[in-house]
Amino acid sequence: MIKEDQLLEQRELRDKLVNRVDVLEKVKELLLHTESATLNQVADFYEVDSETVKKAYQRNKDEIDMDGVVVKNYNYFLTGQKCTIKKLVGKSMVYYSNGDELTVPNRGINVFPRRAILRIGMLLRDSEIAKEIRNQLLNIEEKTSTEIKVQDLNEEQKLMLEIGMSVASGNTNALAIASANLVAFKNRHIEQLQQDNKALAGEILTWEDRSQINFAIRKLAATSHQQVGYVWNNLYKELKYKHHIDVKLRGDKPYIEHVKENEWSKVMKSFSAICEDNDISPSDILNNMKVSGGTK
Repeated sequence: MIKEDQLLEQRELRDKLVNRVDVLEKVKELLLHTESATLNQVADFYEVDSETVKKAYQRNKDEIDMDGVVVKNYNYFLTGQKCTIKKLVGKSMVYYSNGDELTVPNRGINVFPRRAILRIGMLLRDSEIAKEIRNQLLNIEEKTSTEIKVQDLNEEQKLMLEIGMSVASGNTNALAIASANLVAFKNRHIEQLQQDNKALAGEILTWEDRSQINFAIRKLAATSHQQVGYVWNNLYKELKYKHHIDVKLRGDKPYIEHVKENEWSKVMKSFSAICEDNDISPSDILNNMKVSGGTK
């Protein structure tokens, strides 16, 4: 069973649970003018001072930025909202019809999407709201793990029963089939793990035609219910922060064309890591590319 301290300390656990943004509204109503929040709004949600959130963000910037943190100017906060704006020296003031106010420096302001807001909750030690967020996430993880174990146990019991019935009836053909099914069932998880490990190592597929990455990105976006541009951005961040490959500094879009030949395996590893972060088997997507040909 996963403990709260493990969630605070282990990024791989946070990566595994960061898509469960529904927990935010389950624990506390999240009043946002857009799908993203400013640092001060995040602090208000977790009922801590903004400096606490700022320190948590600075300590874990690379990790939190992977969830889509971007800098926006005041125009971003006007879309679809009833508000007025007042431009001052060095900043703009946005006044909403419900009485809320927002100060946006001319250089822009960081906005945190729901994934980033949830991740911050997994990192704030002393917020009671954050603690409840973590409790809910751990409950979900435990329940999911239990359900999977129960399903597997039921399936294994069913297969064992088929073997027993075959033995009792003396039907050697049925016994052979039932025994083979049981072996296949027990090997399923091992085989899947081996496939995923190959994908993470960049061994499952060699993309001789680099345009196939477009298919993979679109497939991942559709499977994870994310925007294609958001997935591309995550890939570039993975390359930059984990492999020190900043393709955006090398030229104009499409940035992927600036990946060097000897860096291509890093693209594979980064793509597979993003799949894992979204609880999606990279081998599923990559094998699908093999079957379909992966053309754009």
